[in-house]
Amino acid sequence: MTVAGPVGGGRALLLLAAKLVLIFGCAVGVVSGLCILLVRRVREHDAALGLATSKLDSLSVRSLSSLEELQRSHETFLHVFAVQFPLALTCFTSVYVLKQTFAIPGSALLNVFAGAILPLSLAFPLVCTLTACGASCCFLLSKNLASEEIVLSLSERLLPGKLHMLRHKIEDARARGQLLYLLLFLRVFPFTPNWFLNMASPWLQVPLKLFAPSVAFGLLPYNFITVHAGAMLSSLRSTSDLLDPRTLGFLVLLAVGMLIPALLKKKAKDREAKDENSKKMD
Repeated sequence: MTVAGPVGGGRALLLLAAKLVLIFGCAVGVVSGLCILLVRRVREHDAALGLATSKLDSLSVRSLSSLEELQRSHETFLHVFAVQFPLALTCFTSVYVLKQTFAIPGSALLNVFAGAILPLSLAFPLVCTLTACGASCCFLLSKNLASEEIVLSLSERLLPGKLHMLRHKIEDARARGQLLYLLLFLRVFPFTPNWFLNMASPWLQVPLKLFAPSVAFGLLPYNFITVHAGAMLSSLRSTSDLLDPRTLGFLVLLAVGMLIPALLKKKAKDREAKDENSKKMD
């Protein structure tokens, strides 16, 4: 791999930053426009009912900034979804994909929000789909805008040695025909941050056709736990309550369970290889 010089690397980073700022600005503009439209329609609905003040007056830009703010604004959000469900759902979807695409923290809180506002039968599959879509958008941004040199440089600054270690694991899993199992394990038991996996995967030759389902299925336990917690919103004190020792134990068992098919497959291959060697010797 050819590493760009300081000047060329600096220019490449500036160009990448400019492109990301432009795309991010356009995305934020679209999402903001949808949210402004939603607010206006809810206010019009409240005014038509003869309400002196709209229920939206209790909301602020901080309403989704913390668990406490979400608890305080819960009834207002229920009102918004009751009045303008399709548009409100579109706004939520847009915000979720935006945060996932640009690796903005806060997915756990949005999962809790979905569980608190929507029925579990809708919230859970919706969140799983949005997680995969947002991660795939991040994957495609990295693939089409960045370069291997830029990703390597950033990874060495933020997580030294992580990219090389991950590359070795992926190459080994690919050689054994167990790449999907590894990708699922990395999501269920995230020793490596999800945002880093999203950004680095294109440059580790992970195909999108395996990447997307590994996100959707690998994050099923985490998404279910956080969405289900939304139904118990009033009893939560902090997002750390979502991952208590019992829950962490469940995630560990699930991660180990996902390794069992890979181990069985490896054992079967070893047995076949041993049988072939025995036949050759005979």
